Amino acid sequence: MVDITLHGAVGEIGGNKILVEDNKTKLFFDFGLSFNKWGDYFSPFLQPRKFSSIRDFFIFGLLPDLEGLYRKDLENRFRKSEADSQFDGIVLSHPHLDHAGFISYVRPDIPIYCSPGSKAILKALEETGYGFKEFIKLKETFKIRKSKRDETKIVRDKESVISRNFLNLETKTKIDDFVIHSFPVDHSVPGSRSFVIETSEGAIIYTGDIRFHGRRGEFSKEFVKQAEKYDPIAMLSEGTNVGSPTTFGEIDLKEKISQLVSKVKELVVANFPVRDMDRMLSFVQAAKENDRSLVINLKQAYTLRELENNNVPGIPKLDDVKVFIPRKKWGILNDKNYPKSIQLQDYRKWEIEFLESSSSVTAEELRNDPKKYIYRCDFYELNNLFDIKPPKGSIYIRSVTEPVDEEMEITLEKEENWLKHFGLYPYKQLHCSGHASGQEIKEMIQQIAPKNLIPIHTEKPDVFNTFHSKVIQEGLGIKIILK
Repeated sequence: MVDITLHGAVGEIGGNKILVEDNKTKLFFDFGLSFNKWGDYFSPFLQPRKFSSIRDFFIFGLLPDLEGLYRKDLENRFRKSEADSQFDGIVLSHPHLDHAGFISYVRPDIPIYCSPGSKAILKALEETGYGFKEFIKLKETFKIRKSKRDETKIVRDKESVISRNFLNLETKTKIDDFVIHSFPVDHSVPGSRSFVIETSEGAIIYTGDIRFHGRRGEFSKEFVKQAEKYDPIAMLSEGTNVGSPTTFGEIDLKEKISQLVSKVKELVVANFPVRDMDRMLSFVQAAKENDRSLVINLKQAYTLRELENNNVPGIPKLDDVKVFIPRKKWGILNDKNYPKSIQLQDYRKWEIEFLESSSSVTAEELRNDPKKYIYRCDFYELNNLFDIKPPKGSIYIRSVTEPVDEEMEITLEKEENWLKHFGLYPYKQLHCSGHASGQEIKEMIQQIAPKNLIPIHTEKPDVFNTFHSKVIQEGLGIKIILK
């Protein structure tokens, strides 16, 4: 008997945590954070209590209350953890936080199966981010030991680090009772995969997040073509844009960006998603076509380096971009009144390697020759405009999604206040989605023709009733038995 339990992505976009069981084998497909539920309870100034995080997440419904799944150092704070894992692995479709964000709480003896691109992105998130992000390496907490300097003194152990067991998803991967066929697909982050899962009762299709209008649309079409051959008993389909009939593509977007940039006489400031490498490539190409250089931030540069080191195809190269070095903390970058060793203390270890790079660019250089650059600047980097001082005739291209909730509307209002002050308002909105349109989802489902259809990752699951005759909608934690 095979069953599917949705522990997230029910009636919402994201939070994917899909448990598939076949006999004694238990596999999670994705283990993501629900941004909506998280935002219901937490804010930048109200964060989870580390010593009770897992139990508190149970109470709020952010994590499923399952034994043998969570890391012992956290679970043992409120109940005795299972000696052995009760789960056989987590298979990641891609590294967006709504699909991978809760891996930090999973015990390290549960293997993580993913593409090299996904692992590279998670490593970059762990190294460059703040907060509790322990995707690749787990730092054990609540341990004490004798001090190395004074054995009579007891100190907190901060040196106990465990590497998680990451395994590469091959084209065909056997995990106990499952055979998983992994297909590269088009989405807004490198390393995205969709799956055909062979079980004892037949094949299950899991789309992950998918689109057909990006730079790798042919990959998604090939996945659909191959998935159709398995005559699946069930299909888990994302439906982010199920209510939107059409959307234009990434190549069309690049042309619009390039045409807009060609009319600008001064600095182009652009906001696009930090890990959307397709969008970055569009801006790289638009910059080159207009004799400019794209300037990205330090986190993006580190991510590009990790992707390059893992030979991930279809991404911009570090040689194709400039890297912006902001003034931080003391604000003494290149200040001759301070020795270099003091200047460098403003920066984290991973940032320092980019400071002396030939591709590095400072605010002074952007200010002195704005016609040469497209400067990528999101909401959290707007304070750099104080140093850059964009001249009259500069523009701001907003290449991110429109607000979909009250919090995003408030953030946009603040963003617009900054743009008005620096003469970058009104801005140009140019964006295309990382998800398939409603028509594309309908065509995908009709071509694959599963016996049962399970809508996920959507706020409009009822629309799927117009696509298929047998749609299964169950609540969180309810087993869907497939026979």
